[in-house]
This record gives sequence, structure tokens and C-alpha cells, in this order.
Amino acid sequence: MESIKDLNLFEFDEDFKRKKEKSIDELMKDKDVLEILNRYQADRSVVEENWAEFLDYQEDMQKCHLCQGLDHCSKVTHGMKQYLEISDGHVIVSSIPCKYGKELLEKQDILNHILVRNVSDHLVLVTPDDIKELSATDEEVVKKIYSYILEPKKFGYIIQGQPRTGKSTLAGFLIRNLAKNGFSCGYIHFPTFLLDLKNSFGEYGNDNHIESLRKLDYLVIDDLGGENVTPWSRDEILASIITYRMQNQKPVFFTSEYSKEDLIRLYSLKAKDPRDRMKVERLINSIFTMSLPLVLKGRRIK
Repeated sequence: MESIKDLNLFEFDEDFKRKKEKSIDELMKDKDVLEILNRYQADRSVVEENWAEFLDYQEDMQKCHLCQGLDHCSKVTHGMKQYLEISDGHVIVSSIPCKYGKELLEKQDILNHILVRNVSDHLVLVTPDDIKELSATDEEVVKKIYSYILEPKKFGYIIQGQPRTGKSTLAGFLIRNLAKNGFSCGYIHFPTFLLDLKNSFGEYGNDNHIESLRKLDYLVIDDLGGENVTPWSRDEILASIITYRMQNQKPVFFTSEYSKEDLIRLYSLKAKDPRDRMKVERLINSIFTMSLPLVLKGRRIK
């Protein structure tokens, strides 16, 4: 029987050793490898004993250094990078989020706390950069929003202003940060919500949607007054949500193009019926009692 040596499996053994030594020499010049060795006060012998692991680590880090974001990540596990630890001369390899991965995990955590929404991710993930223009034109309003985030209250805001002045964006920034702090939140574009709700009649879950809006810690009702106002939308949906949340001290943030008087006129379906007018005034007064007005006066956002 032939020995393994006779089979010439190690014919290039010396060549392999030379290549390995050269590879280790290169690894000992790599700043990421040196950072690991310095951190654990380790020397070349650790690299020699764990050559394959350090080669993988070097390749992984090179991909990270060239990365321009998750959309361009060439790794199988997007947003993750290798992490090396050395214990008793042994290398322990694990994975941790890179800076882009951390951002992704933070966004996912925020979205997990926004339990009810019918708007895009972008609108509920508004960052400070997204409201810079607002900070320049409506500084006092933005300061109040930041103050609220730092110390949440038992009241909400009704953010008013002309179209495209940043009402929805500011509400999104507010709800993002409240969700980031662990509160259960919701953000609904009210006209769309009503249409979806109407179309879902007879389907399972219809009542659950309204119940969820009542019980959230914080809720944004976007574009108040932009819906097709009917007795059903006003009295059975909007009023029921407002009444429950007001009684249970659960804040609501509204956005609207309309003033208080405009909303009263808009929601008064029977203009000549004083009882209808009283009902509407009671509803709108409740909104402006539980949610203080913030008026955006800045120029329209492009």
C-alpha cells in the first residue's frame, strides 16, 4: 500500500509554506489585524496559529472599508461585520452590526413600535436633517417639538399650516422619536384610513383597527379635515377615538390645513341645525383642548 507521501499530495508543501509566510507577513502589516493584536497584546504566533481566521477577517474588513451603504453591500449578511476576540491564544469569531447595520436595526426597532400606520417608512423615520429647513423658518415650533421629545406630556399638538409647509414631516419626526423611546405609536393619514376602513366592512379586523388607535400611547392623525366628512366618519370614527383617548389621557397629534373655525364649519353637516353645530363645536373644542395648536408660518417645502 502506498503511503500518503508517495501519492505526492505534499509535492508543493514547501511552496505552500513560503506562500503562507508571505501571507502572514502581509497580515502583520494590515492595520485591522494589528489593531486586534494590540488590543489583546498578542503577537505573530497567534496569527500563525489562526491564519485562516485572520485571512477571512482581513477580507471581510476590506469589503467594509469599500462599502458605500447597505444597497451596495457585497456580503451575504448585509449590515454585519466580523468581530475577532482572542482568549488564551485562541481566536473567537463572531458577527456584529456595522454602522449601516446599526442604523437598519434602529429603524426596524422604531417601526416595530409604530403599531398602526398607513404611510410610508420614510414619513415615520424623519431625521433631524429632514427638518433643518423647518428649523430655519419655524424655530419656536421645532423647539417645542424637541422639548416634547425630551419630556413627553399628557397633551398633544395640532400642527396647522398651508399645504407643503412641513406639517406631516414634523409629526413624523415627533412620532419617530417617541417610538424610539419605546412608546407604542400610530400614524394614520386620516382620509386614507377612512377609505380603507369603509372598504373593509364585513371583514375580520375592522373593529380591531379602531380599538388599536384608541389604546396606543401616542397617535398622529394626519390631514384632519381632508376627508370626505359624513356622519359616520365624524361621529362613529373620529369622535369615538377622540373621546376615548381624551378620557384616558392618551395624547393625539393632528395635522391640518384648517383653523379651528374652519374645522367647525367643515364638520357642520347640517348648517341650519343648532344641535349639529353644538355637537361639532364640542368635538372640535375637545381636539383643541387635548392638543395645543402649533402654527407653521414658513415657506412651502419643495
